[in-house]
Amino acid sequence: MTTQVRGTSSNLLVGLYYIFKIVPVFIGAGSIYLGYRLFILGVTGQASLSVETGKVSGQLLNAAPGLFFAIGGIVIVIAAIWKSASVDHRA
Repeated sequence: MTTQVRGTSSNLLVGLYYIFKIVPVFIGAGSIYLGYRLFILGVTGQASLSVETGKVSGQLLNAAPGLFFAIGGIVIVIAAIWKSASVDHRA
C-alpha cells in the first residue's frame, strides 16, 4: 500500500509540473491570437513601449494594440518554456 501512495504522489507531482508548463503556454497562445485578430481587424491606437536594460535597449512607437498583445504572449510563452520548476519529493 505504501508503494501505491508513493506512485500516486509522484504522478500528481508530474501532472502538476506539466500543468505548470502547459497552462501559461495556452494563455500566451491566446494572447498572441487576440493580438493577431486585433491587428487584422485594423484596430489602431497610439501606444509606445520603451525597454532598457544594461545590455539591450529598444523603443517601439505608435504601435497598434494588437502588437502589444502578441508581444506579451510571446514573452509569456518564452518564460513558460525557459522557467523550470524544481520538484523535491522525499518519501
